[in-house]
Amino acid sequence: MTAALLEIRGLGKRFGAVTALDAVDFVADRGEVHALTGANGAGKSTLMNLLAGVYAPSAGEIRIEDRPVRFESPAQARTAGVAAVYQELAVLPELTVAENIWLGREPRTRWRLLDRRALHERTARLLEEFHLPLDPASVAGSLSVAARQLVEIARALSSSARILTLDEPTAVLSAGERLRLFDTVAELKRRGLLVLFVSHRLDEVFEIADHVTVLRNGRRVFDAATADVTRAELVRHMVGHDVDDRTRADRFEPCGSPSMSITVRTRPAPLGLQLERGEIVGLGGLVGAGRTRLARRLAGLEEGVAVDYRIGERRFTVRSAVQAIAQGIVYLTEDRKRDGLFAGLSVLRNTSAATLASLSRLGFVDSREERRRVGPVLERLKLVAASLRIPVRFLSGGNQQKVLFGRALLARPLLLICDEPTRGIDVGAREEIYALIDTLSREGVTIVLISSDLKELLALCHRILVVRDAAIVAELPASASELDIVDAAVVRAPRPAR
Repeated sequence: MTAALLEIRGLGKRFGAVTALDAVDFVADRGEVHALTGANGAGKSTLMNLLAGVYAPSAGEIRIEDRPVRFESPAQARTAGVAAVYQELAVLPELTVAENIWLGREPRTRWRLLDRRALHERTARLLEEFHLPLDPASVAGSLSVAARQLVEIARALSSSARILTLDEPTAVLSAGERLRLFDTVAELKRRGLLVLFVSHRLDEVFEIADHVTVLRNGRRVFDAATADVTRAELVRHMVGHDVDDRTRADRFEPCGSPSMSITVRTRPAPLGLQLERGEIVGLGGLVGAGRTRLARRLAGLEEGVAVDYRIGERRFTVRSAVQAIAQGIVYLTEDRKRDGLFAGLSVLRNTSAATLASLSRLGFVDSREERRRVGPVLERLKLVAASLRIPVRFLSGGNQQKVLFGRALLARPLLLICDEPTRGIDVGAREEIYALIDTLSREGVTIVLISSDLKELLALCHRILVVRDAAIVAELPASASELDIVDAAVVRAPRPAR
């Protein structure tokens, strides 16, 4: 009997006193899509980094075709046929597709100059062989995120990879881009590659994976063919308990406080919104519809656009983020790593970042007062961190998101704008975020929620505004269906009067 392509035996990794991976076993073979899932901090990234040669294991072994291997560097892993495509893409925007694929391995002339003709021909053959829709001469910086991801995959295939790891590959892709990626993965599977697919999105696991392994707290807790397991079972293994599917059963009842009237001064016509105190209003629509642009306008983040607010007798205009925060209008970015977090600063300072002025005297931060305010907020959010003084980059995605929520809560928001608040976080952390949003709503915070997950919108929101071209084209109740949202997003419909 032929040995499996990849076998993991008792693999472990320690970082000082912290055990990130503990005696993990699993087997995966050629022509298979093997999903690896689990909560943030479960050990998925550590396992992928051990396979890719980023780390050396503290215990156990990796076997390829029944031969033990030990990688001291990513280059050694690539030589053995293991390639990784990470969520944070490493494509160089100034170079062409061809130059990115063969970076460091470019064909040379006899005079050691770059042979551009050979480079283009070699790239064209590779892209044609694997049916990758890319132009070798395109500059990478002009490509979509999905296309740049294909460049990374092509780079891996150019090194004769037999094992390809994809880390959260669909996190920022549209539905169409996701389908094209899945077509590519299916082609790689037909060609006998082993694809290790890391994802929090269980619908994708069931759509594309043949087998699934679940990690929890650094240990393998479940392993099965996807055909033999249900979504509820996977969720239970991921978080350690049952999680019920959410539905928005309650009907929103205004609490009697003044409503919030908003006018966004856009051309050719202004855009108006009416929000009730404590209401959760979703912004639905297709990727590229302008939901984030509208949300950023509300928070004073688009230069040259003024927004007029009226809350009862109180009136004010927002032209900048500083003015918005001062008035209780807080925006949670969809891209926490690029726009939200200061990676090198502590958890404490990241949480207090929006309210440092109120914590400072004569230009110096009152550290004692900072800890006094931040501590209870992060405790409420059930933040898991070894210390508030460690850099925020060392936290899991779910805990990083909690830091952003903590920053928002310290600003005492009247209107909290959440842009993709559960992107890239696990099922357990997602449930905690849902519970927090519900709690804030009951406490009187008005929430505008953007999500590409239509089920999430329907489960959380009291009503949904469908956006196209940064304008509202329809208004739907919480009882609407996913099809209703898509229909309204594709076919311009009149917005019903409230």
